Amino acid sequence: MKAEFEKIKELLKSAKSAVIAAHIDPDGDTIGSMLALGMMLEQKGISVTLYCADLNPKIYKFLPNADKIRRELPTNAHYDLGFAVDASDATRIGNRIDLKKISGAVINIDHHPDNSQYGDVNYVAKVSSVAELIFDLGKYLKIKMDKNIADCLYTAMITDTGNFRYENTNVKTFMIAAELLKAGVNTHELTTRIYDNKSIPSIKISARALANIKFTPDHKIAWTAVTDDMMRETKAEGEDLIGIVDRLRSIEGVEVAVFFREKEGEVKINFRSKDRINVSEIARRFGGGGHIKAAGAVVKGELAKVEDAVVSEAIKYLKAASYLV
Repeated sequence: MKAEFEKIKELLKSAKSAVIAAHIDPDGDTIGSMLALGMMLEQKGISVTLYCADLNPKIYKFLPNADKIRRELPTNAHYDLGFAVDASDATRIGNRIDLKKISGAVINIDHHPDNSQYGDVNYVAKVSSVAELIFDLGKYLKIKMDKNIADCLYTAMITDTGNFRYENTNVKTFMIAAELLKAGVNTHELTTRIYDNKSIPSIKISARALANIKFTPDHKIAWTAVTDDMMRETKAEGEDLIGIVDRLRSIEGVEVAVFFREKEGEVKINFRSKDRINVSEIARRFGGGGHIKAAGAVVKGELAKVEDAVVSEAIKYLKAASYLV
């Protein structure tokens, strides 16, 4: 990655302003990485604007500078540099802004295997989280790793590794985590804020979703759905659905878990796999993508029809993979 580091370093030398964009429907990795990168650039004397088209989930609002994230940019705004973090394609940051039009150069920082290499600089590698990439970049730029930056990077890492449970966790992941702890991270405080502060609506919507789980006859595929009506009745918000698909995957014998969310004529689909199935291939058949064991897609149409089509495709895929008789 030295070549990418050098390109970024050269661009930073003459830059006075930068916008950092998180992806739509933000998670801990995109938010934590964006905030950490923003503080790193500020150490270099660069004026930073933080942007996300969607609301920052409540569980991440405690992070340093989270209150500075904007959902709108000034008309005719222009920045020397535009960073996209954790976005496999330029469309993942939404349609409100076009980084190429509002930035002198676009720097794409991502860890998705299906990244479309849309930046002027593409700092893309297969690692546990974008936080690892931001950490390495910070080291190269000789950034002072203070507690605020460390808190953001640690949050990003644990949320994208399932608190170091997923197989994307490796020796380097733990080595970086150790460096972040040395910088002042309080692991109990952060994990409690993120994992042990569920809202009442989140418990209610999870209960409704889990009560309606469906399975294929051999129980290798599990799925459930949440409708607009269910969201209204429980007063739940989008972030209250985090973790439901992982609960499905945790069921004994399940190889593929699928979670459907109905929203205003569209259906958002989350895929998870437990062992050898590459769910990103299933997601791509519906215009989506992602990682081998975690992927997603958004499909226009009626929930029931989308559900049938996706489950049928998943069954075909598992048959081809010799999972079903």
